[in-house]
Amino acid sequence: MSANHSQAYLVTPKPPIVRDELAHIGAGLRFAQSPTNFLAQMRQEYGDTFLVDVFGYKLFCVFSAAGLKSLYAAAEDAASFGMATFDMLGFKTPLEIFMDADIDLFYELLVPDKVAAYVTDFAEVVAQVIAEWGDAGELNVFDAIRTLEQRVGFKVWMGEEATRDGVWQQFKTHFDVLSQENAFVSPQLTLETLTSGKAREKHAVAGIMALVAGIVARRESENDWPEDNFTFLYHRFRSDDAQVTLRKLTHNIINANQGFLSNLYAALSWSLINLKQHPQAQQRLEAELADTRARYGEHFLTAQEALDSMRFCEQLLMESVRLAQRSITLRKVMKEIQFDCGDALYTIQPGVYITTMLSVINTQTPELARFDPDHYQGRRIHPDLIAQGKETISTFGHGAHACPAQKFSHNMCKVLLAQLLENFDFDALDVAALPSSSQMGGVARAATDVVLPYRRKSRA
Repeated sequence: MSANHSQAYLVTPKPPIVRDELAHIGAGLRFAQSPTNFLAQMRQEYGDTFLVDVFGYKLFCVFSAAGLKSLYAAAEDAASFGMATFDMLGFKTPLEIFMDADIDLFYELLVPDKVAAYVTDFAEVVAQVIAEWGDAGELNVFDAIRTLEQRVGFKVWMGEEATRDGVWQQFKTHFDVLSQENAFVSPQLTLETLTSGKAREKHAVAGIMALVAGIVARRESENDWPEDNFTFLYHRFRSDDAQVTLRKLTHNIINANQGFLSNLYAALSWSLINLKQHPQAQQRLEAELADTRARYGEHFLTAQEALDSMRFCEQLLMESVRLAQRSITLRKVMKEIQFDCGDALYTIQPGVYITTMLSVINTQTPELARFDPDHYQGRRIHPDLIAQGKETISTFGHGAHACPAQKFSHNMCKVLLAQLLENFDFDALDVAALPSSSQMGGVARAATDVVLPYRRKSRA
């Protein structure tokens, strides 16, 4: 029985099936080279609905408005976002971290009162980091903002001790090893991870656990438990077994930091880059910052009401995310499901992954391929651009699995860009920066390093 024939039984009626190239590999080699370009080409050849084998994973790809609506509406017990995410991230992350993950925790850490309180940490750490930059130099945008965001995350999730010089560098070294992003930016690194049995990753977890144990020991010995997230997490996972407490505390701190870093730093980087590629956008943002300061005072960056008023900055972030999205959206079919793609009602068997690629749908018309913050009204996309359905464009997702950190992300963007523009002049880019076509997952880094010369502004 041919591979194509056997695949037909996984989905009925038989959808268009992408021709396999090699047994057990299928179209995987073409897919790995450039997921976005490959799926866009397959869409042109096979239409809005097709089935493709990628290294043994059966991807039922949907790009029609009806198919996208069905994808986001699928019930978790029938087509699971959680299991698909586990399968994808499990290549990189030690499984014991998943086993200890508290699925409700991320939402609790992002309740409005906490999100509003985090902006003080944002402002303090950003100010500290940029004060360490020289008066003039060159900024490798993605690397610099990634490091800056890591340091913010250490303060938010682990407290002041994790930000101390000599300590934050150790945390960074370990989190860089664990970075799930590396598996997406450079999928070939996944092979090294698998063949080593995740040896480097497990060593990094042990290193983070030792650092966390040091913070616990200090706080216990001095009976000093400030009202921060480290204290909150410690008491949440505290048990009679100190080792179990430490393990669960560490694993959930890792999850929080990973979630914070996975997409946001690249989104922030593109927001800055787009200001330099589109001077009118920078002028509008600078005017908004001046108006906000005049209305709310010099400390507006730590006031949620003031940040909420900055609607153009929200448009800038949303447009930057939309254009740089490289997320592949997956739902793993757990039981036989009926799936409506508009032109046909398909029966899909367990084990198939219902799939779309945001970089294919987000820029599928000439208008959508163009940068314009006014595509958004605050955080909402202009209705004319989603006339066929809201699911036809995605930034922070839709439905039950939409990213809960949207306001958190906007706050971080506003605080960062405000401080960067207040303190530095950045040169324009000589060559246009473009998102990487080889990345699968998250908001893309650029295809090549983006380096911005900068000069610190003089103070009167």
